[in-house]
Amino acid sequence: MKFLQNAVLMLSVICLSQSALASNPAMSGLFATADAAETVATNPAGMARLSEGAHKEVQLMGIVSIDEFDVDEGKSTEGGDPDNDYYPKAIPSVYYVNSFNEDWRYGLTVNIPSGFGATNGKDWAGRYYSDDFSLVYVSFSPALSYRVNEHLSLGVAMNITYNYSSTTTRINNDLLDPGTEDGKFEFNAGSFGYSGTISMLYEFNQKTRVGLVYAGEADADLEDDMHFKNLGPNTQRALEASGVKDSKLTVNNIMPQRVQMGLYHEMSGGNYFTLDGVWVDFSKFGTGEISLNGDEVAKPDGIYDDIWLFSAGYGIPVDARMTYKFGVMYLSPAVDDDKRTLSMRLDEIMGGGVGFTRTLENERALDVNFNILYTGKGKVDTGSSLARGRVVGESNTPYVFMMDVAYHW
Repeated sequence: MKFLQNAVLMLSVICLSQSALASNPAMSGLFATADAAETVATNPAGMARLSEGAHKEVQLMGIVSIDEFDVDEGKSTEGGDPDNDYYPKAIPSVYYVNSFNEDWRYGLTVNIPSGFGATNGKDWAGRYYSDDFSLVYVSFSPALSYRVNEHLSLGVAMNITYNYSSTTTRINNDLLDPGTEDGKFEFNAGSFGYSGTISMLYEFNQKTRVGLVYAGEADADLEDDMHFKNLGPNTQRALEASGVKDSKLTVNNIMPQRVQMGLYHEMSGGNYFTLDGVWVDFSKFGTGEISLNGDEVAKPDGIYDDIWLFSAGYGIPVDARMTYKFGVMYLSPAVDDDKRTLSMRLDEIMGGGVGFTRTLENERALDVNFNILYTGKGKVDTGSSLARGRVVGESNTPYVFMMDVAYHW
């Protein structure tokens, strides 16, 4: 079951601006390290720390989830567990920074932080709630930074995100047409969302600095005709009588605002540590207004809670070319147990990681990190429904393994 939204993909899309996972283990060292091109995504003001000229970076992250969702068959309606999917996923990112002059820098990042989603199979117990579901984001962000003085730098960025949603839900024909196989509802739509980022980096000295980043809210209207397939005759007449069958559905998708902050401090021996924190207005995440043929029909009550992420990192340079890195992180639950849904089965996340940075010739460098995340049990009880039934269950082995490689030149 592809419940990767419980882990790194939720972090990279929602919590941590455009690419929160670059070059450090366990989401550490994000907003004040500012020593490579990835700062264009995490803290644009940090570009001012980079030397004049071009700085480029490509990153590839591989993810494997071993999570399995176990349906409590004694409490759930007919059907078994959802399908499992252990195939690795990959997230690419590209970063670029260059200079106008000594004080001004410009840059951009392109990445696909994507990927809330689940492929559950047509025979599982929750097929009338969610058969297949995905919400994908592709992001492009140009940015500017300006060094005000030797201590303070400021940055701005425009975040342009393409949102694509795809949903397939089974329809219980058996209610009105006994003995008829399930029908299907499909919704596929994409739209652009826009938001802005402002940031600062304050350097007390060469060894200590703090970063602060604010990213605004963005929303996108996802619109598509409501597609129904394989309906029983009585089910089809009921949908036609309700006016739903041939309607155009518009769903307002909201990406919430967030505040991100970080500290970097290097000690006398060369070792360093980082502390980072993120607040996300996650209670605003998800669906705003829902309209049929332009007329508002619903404005769902928010089920999510604001979330906090904390991370800490530690680096140990062992020689002029090699640095070992360690990190830990914690993300608070995004939704209470009694409000959790099958399509967005979010829970707390905690984890740790190790990695290294290897300096190569000609000012090039390589980062490699390994992480393991515990993504929570994600308990769900949908309650009883005549049309949809009831699903009760939780995760078994809720772990995600990640490896990322970043190349700098």
